[in-house]
Amino acid sequence: MRVAVTGAAGRIGRVLLPELLHTPEVERIIALDREPADFPGAATLPADRYDLRQKDLAQLTPEDLTGADTLVHLAFQLMGGHGGRRRHDREWVRRQNVELSRSVFATAAQAGVRHVVFLSSAAVYGPWPDSPAPLDEDQPLRPRFPYAEDKVATEQALEATGRDYPDLVSTVLRPPAVVGPHAHPLLQRIARSRLHPAGIDAPVQILWEEDAARAIAAAVTRRAPGCFNLGTEPVWSLRAMARYGRRLTLPVPAGLIRRLHPLAWRLSARAGDPGWVRGLDGPLVLDCTRARRELDWQPRVTTPECLERLRVGNR
Repeated sequence: MRVAVTGAAGRIGRVLLPELLHTPEVERIIALDREPADFPGAATLPADRYDLRQKDLAQLTPEDLTGADTLVHLAFQLMGGHGGRRRHDREWVRRQNVELSRSVFATAAQAGVRHVVFLSSAAVYGPWPDSPAPLDEDQPLRPRFPYAEDKVATEQALEATGRDYPDLVSTVLRPPAVVGPHAHPLLQRIARSRLHPAGIDAPVQILWEEDAARAIAAAVTRRAPGCFNLGTEPVWSLRAMARYGRRLTLPVPAGLIRRLHPLAWRLSARAGDPGWVRGLDGPLVLDCTRARRELDWQPRVTTPECLERLRVGNR
């Protein structure tokens, strides 16, 4: 099995590449990114095992994917974190996310790739105040902010590519917020913080980055078509996460968070897309039965273990 990975130097890519290298079925990896996809031991790997290619996906050609039978598509403008001032340009971000992904899917199909794994997001479901809990994969998609809208549109672009290329198998993974040493700084701060939104107890899920990588590797080897929710347990509110193992926490008015966060995002990409704040009042709880059954996957790191690992790393 020969696997090409876009966004290989990104937050999930740096965890996924070692996982794939330790997957017996994977013979060769083609790592694609504008930046070097480095991780411990990468420099010593033979070219027939690990092929690093610094490539702008806008210039991707079928020749770049020659020999690959599987594509893992990770490249995405996560929370508008790249692109400098352009991260505030909604149309530019959407082109980078949706139209570029559409082109990548078509190029992969033309190159003979027969399986595409796309890392989507649980955000495609909402969250909304009336969101059911738990959500299975058959629930309607109701994106609430631009990042989620782009994930939905990219899922639809992959589905359309599958109609044009009937032999193409498509797998969509929908994880919640992924935490760990490589996660987005905003998610790290939220998971470690003693602060929490006052008066909001909507349940949310998180997922440790290595569990996310294991799910992607399972999707690659099993070639199971369809959509799969991912998430760890137990499901807690942000207040419960802040209070875990602590005596003192500080509630912050949700209205204040909503007012200040857009300003912080204007000043720094590390603050994350302000659209995420809109989901504070809605639950986001996933039913992961399908992933356990068809991918033989379940998370190894529980919610309290995620928090403990993050707090130890912050000392």
